Amino acid sequence: MKLEIKEILKTVYGKLAELRRKFYKNGILKSKSLPIPVISVGNLSVGGSGKTPITIEIAKYFQKKGLKPCVLSRGYKRESKGVVVVSDGKNIFVDIKTAGDEPYLIAKSGIPVVVGESRYKAGLQALVEIKPDIFILDDGFQHYQLERDVDILLIDATRPFWKDELLPVGRLREPRSFNKYADMFVITKTFLLSKKELQELKKTLEYFAKPYFFAEEKFYRFTDGNLEFNFDIMVNVDIGVFAGLGNNQQFFRYMKECGIKCGFRVKHTISFPDHATYENLELPKDVDFWVTTYKDFIKLTLKQIKEYNIFALMYDIKLPEEFFNYLEERLYVRRGKKAFKKVG
Repeated sequence: MKLEIKEILKTVYGKLAELRRKFYKNGILKSKSLPIPVISVGNLSVGGSGKTPITIEIAKYFQKKGLKPCVLSRGYKRESKGVVVVSDGKNIFVDIKTAGDEPYLIAKSGIPVVVGESRYKAGLQALVEIKPDIFILDDGFQHYQLERDVDILLIDATRPFWKDELLPVGRLREPRSFNKYADMFVITKTFLLSKKELQELKKTLEYFAKPYFFAEEKFYRFTDGNLEFNFDIMVNVDIGVFAGLGNNQQFFRYMKECGIKCGFRVKHTISFPDHATYENLELPKDVDFWVTTYKDFIKLTLKQIKEYNIFALMYDIKLPEEFFNYLEERLYVRRGKKAFKKVG
């Protein structure tokens, strides 16, 4: 597509986004509300910024507090329609194709999940079947159809929204200025920055005069689906790396850096589309191991895992205590003591 056409489409896309936001703000299009607190986790761009891991981390925090969170998700690219209860937190009721890969991944973490094109209808069904205390919207920043008490905007440190452009020129789904609708920022992928780049990022964040918090991300073990292993198993071997993420290159870059530090060689990197199904997976067999993300790994068959000797890189993410203190403070302001009747 020629640059001139992309620029025209970018302008049209931005105007439509502004118009849609204005329609909801002025009540021309109606937002619905649910009777318990709603937290939205989202971003301005397409692609991966860590929404699902952050959603899991927040849900687990409230579980530790004695509350029952429930994640509401669209279930992107699932093979089902309407509202589907994926998990009640103890049991997973459907397969990954019915749930969608990200809701299924959340469910495997022991968190209740309900999917639906309408998060409001999904929430109503969850209230009856799961009886949660709090809802978390996975990728909810653009879902104006449902009111929320707290909007958390994630920022990919390697490509923050102020360095990006609207679709189709860049990756932004909404204008940069829409960051003002967020209650706070959470910055991910800082482990890929140099010290100088991190300092520049912090300086820019101060400009927005909005609370911001850094996620701590760690990759330190592999799994074959049954057992977990540290990086020692990869010493002096050739590996291949594949992924179907919103930003595969970040994953490939990290694995190459790990290879230099830990003594393995990345011979192949193969990029698949986001939410790839891997039904007809074919990989070269001239390496000792293949490594992918856990999100991709759970979509593979046992036969594929054994045939290509595939491992998943396990990913942990932590948010600082100050983040949760501020989150509770915002919920208290919006909902009062009822929001935390079981906390403590």
